[in-house]
Amino acid sequence: MEVKRFFSASMQDVLRMVREELGPDAVILSNTKVDGGIEVVAALDYEEEWAQEDVDAQVVSHGEPSPSQLARMHAEKHMRLQKEMDSARKRIEGVRAKRQKESVKRDHESRTDDAMNNSHSGAPADHEDKGFYDKASPAWSELSDMRAQIMEIKGLINSQPKAIDTHLSDRAQSIAGQQVEKTLESLCLSRSIKKMLMKRIECETNYEAAWSKVRQEIESSIQGEQEDIIDRGGVISLVGPTGSGKTMTIGKIAARYVMKYGAESIALVTTDRYRIAAHEQLKVFGRILNVPVHTVDESNCLDTILNKLSHKKLILVDTAGLMHSDVCWSEQLQELKMSSHQIKNYLVVSSVGQYQVMCSNFHNYKVVGLSGAIITKVDEAVSLGEVLSFLIDTRLKAGYFTDGQRVPEDIHLFNSHDIFERAQLLLNSSERWVSISSSESDVNSTAMMFHSA
Repeated sequence: MEVKRFFSASMQDVLRMVREELGPDAVILSNTKVDGGIEVVAALDYEEEWAQEDVDAQVVSHGEPSPSQLARMHAEKHMRLQKEMDSARKRIEGVRAKRQKESVKRDHESRTDDAMNNSHSGAPADHEDKGFYDKASPAWSELSDMRAQIMEIKGLINSQPKAIDTHLSDRAQSIAGQQVEKTLESLCLSRSIKKMLMKRIECETNYEAAWSKVRQEIESSIQGEQEDIIDRGGVISLVGPTGSGKTMTIGKIAARYVMKYGAESIALVTTDRYRIAAHEQLKVFGRILNVPVHTVDESNCLDTILNKLSHKKLILVDTAGLMHSDVCWSEQLQELKMSSHQIKNYLVVSSVGQYQVMCSNFHNYKVVGLSGAIITKVDEAVSLGEVLSFLIDTRLKAGYFTDGQRVPEDIHLFNSHDIFERAQLLLNSSERWVSISSSESDVNSTAMMFHSA
């Protein structure tokens, strides 16, 4: 391989010089801006298949150089090794010329006709000349040592590019992996999911390509309902802890149905007979939408009410959010589970909850047979990684997500692409911390930190 350095005021001129001297098959090893112009190192007969040797010490000694610096180091070492090999060749040629000159001189002094014939046939002229070609002679040993040096230098030249390329590839993979891992950490995904995703991108060297792969993995792992719940109809029950947004979500679903099909074929039912005035909010929705609201109590069990409403296309059942240790909680779930009607139970999951709390609620309510999940309070969340992790791990199909208090504008059909877009928007939004001194606050502490997304 022939390596040369070119310099000119502009890139066009230096490329023209490369083409003129090395031809169209030349390979550019590096280009660097220097005082007065551009310096380019190019090679001819550049080998693509290099031997696998470890020359990382040359790279490590420079301490994590940039790719352009590594290419320059690569080119400079090529030129240095090329000079060493040329020097070794000149030494060999010098020894040969000296030996041949001495042999010709001795031959000229003592040759005979037979020696002349031997000389013309390519055989050694005398015993002195034979000694030069004798493998046991010092001359032959010196030549063998030089040949070995040349082969060693050639091996270094061939091995260096592969080692540098391997180092660059490993380094690129490491940088891309670190960037993705940091992003996943900010997204607040569960540890097991982060570990799985990192394995998927082990061979990726580009962050954009790696993150695109991560995104596809997440979106394909989250399942959404293929059909709007209100279009299927039937008896739909919303279960979940206090504060998850069950009653508000029932009102939004009811309004969505009334706007599409009218108020005649829908009814609302509440099983929350345990808390004082617990059903008042649902009755407000009923009056606004002109939809009847029925309450399960000691006189009317759930099945009795559902039997009376069997002519309705859609029946939405609101349940009480009780602690699972409460006896009334078990009683309520038993009523749902043992009903003679085919009730589809949806777990209402608040986006502002912790991942472990979400999973705990899932295990507590799955005894009734969960048909899916409804994600609420997306607008209040500072990250959506927890709810994404929950949906991936439980494999529950999500029917809707809600993102505000407006009825029915702030309820949407669930789509894994849309929810991940929102997760990225939250991830990319800046965080601002404001320090308030004690003189500006009624609080006794010296400072308070307020976080705003």
